[in-house]
Order: sequence, then structure tokens, then C-alpha cells
Amino acid sequence: MLLTIPLVALIAVMWVFRFLMRSWVSAQVSRWIEGAFYAFLGTLITYGWGLFAGFPWDIEESCKLNHQQHWDRDFAGSASYFPLSNKCNATFDLVPSYVNPLVIAGVSVMAICIGVAAYQAWKRRNQVAK
Repeated sequence: MLLTIPLVALIAVMWVFRFLMRSWVSAQVSRWIEGAFYAFLGTLITYGWGLFAGFPWDIEESCKLNHQQHWDRDFAGSASYFPLSNKCNATFDLVPSYVNPLVIAGVSVMAICIGVAAYQAWKRRNQVAK
């Protein structure tokens, strides 16, 4: 029940975004911008999941009780936000290993979509100018 309100809001934002994009630019360009928007949302959700999973309130308790790992005080200040990392010890990271590659892939897809949208808009503008 708690997730339904943000999910409905996200779907509403996506439909409003789609409607506005289709009225501002051509269909070809809007598809690529829409793809970049969805890649951004996916990247944001993945990054948020990594933050949620890897940065508990009490790291020592999470390492010991939830993951059965030895908590080393030397790694207590080794948390980083890019790439996401929060280590219990030298060999165990609380952030799932798939989060950082998915974030990089999402940013890459977003950049490719924006680049293709810019190329399509440039190509269309040059065809109209001739």
C-alpha cells in the first residue's frame, strides 16, 4: 500500500512528460528524449536502491547480525557515494555488486539517447532549411 502512491505519481509524471514532449518536438526526437528520461528514472531508482541497501542506520549491527560478517573499525569511514560502497571489512561490501554497473549502464544509455535525439533534431532542422 505504501508503494502504490509513489508508483501512481511516477506513472502520472511519465504520461504528462510523454504528452508534453510529443507536442514540443517531432515524434522521432521525442522517442529518444523519452528513452533518456526512462533511463534517468531507472538509474535514479537503482542508485536509490543501492543507498537503501548499503547504508543502514547502524552499520555494525547490520554487518554482524544481517550479513554475519566481521565489522572492522578501520573501514568505518570508507563509505563513498560514487561508486556506491560501504564496507564491513576488506572483503565484504554492503552495497550489492550489481548496483554500480547498472548505474553506469543507465548513465551511458541516457547519454546515447540524448546524443541521438540531438542528431535527429539537427538532421530534421537541416532538412527543413533546404
